[in-house]
Amino acid sequence: MLVLAVDTTTRFGSVALVSEEKLIAEVNYASPSSHSRQVFQALDEVFKVAAEDLKHLDGLAVAAGPGSFTGIRIGLSLVKALALASKKPVARISALEALAWKLALPGVDLIVPMVDARKGEIFACAFKLVNSQLEEIIRPGAYDPEVFLGLLPGDHSIHFIGTGVNQFWPLINAGLGQRAKVTGRSCHIAAEVGKLGLEILNKGKGFLPEELEPIYYRKSQAEEKKSGKTE
Repeated sequence: MLVLAVDTTTRFGSVALVSEEKLIAEVNYASPSSHSRQVFQALDEVFKVAAEDLKHLDGLAVAAGPGSFTGIRIGLSLVKALALASKKPVARISALEALAWKLALPGVDLIVPMVDARKGEIFACAFKLVNSQLEEIIRPGAYDPEVFLGLLPGDHSIHFIGTGVNQFWPLINAGLGQRAKVTGRSCHIAAEVGKLGLEILNKGKGFLPEELEPIYYRKSQAEEKKSGKTE
């Protein structure tokens, strides 16, 4: 099975082609603003590097959030268009889960993917790694960083990853000290999105393009203005 995976949820955009457990090609980039130009260039490049074509796809996978509202919309729109053109199903993946899988390594017990949600908040959750599987111990959502850190277990080293880590590192370090661990893994997650997508698509649980919905944990600024509840 050949799967195309796309992530535009943060400034660390990426596109990948994955076949079963094998990463065939991945193109990563950092977008200072919108993904509208870079993601199309990355898409073209990944097909060239892999010597593959859209017609050979068996399915697609997309990081549907949480993250930048604009980035999420761009990624979903692109994948919907490709799914319509190829008539292939789509797996909808949580960017937080994909980030967590980058740290599913020997010696790691607790994993916290943390994305900067702006407005002084984070999108985050926590997983315990048990027998090479992720078990959710704090549900994903939009949190005040200090409140979230107070929810974490107090007797383990905790490995952090994501754009929210640098943003709130002084707070993390002050609260957890040496228990807080940060690795050098990047925040590009298309490969992980593709691998998670493969599992879903192999079970026949993909979505039709028109069924795809973003993963939001709070209203966008436009929605807040419309409802008259701006912050």
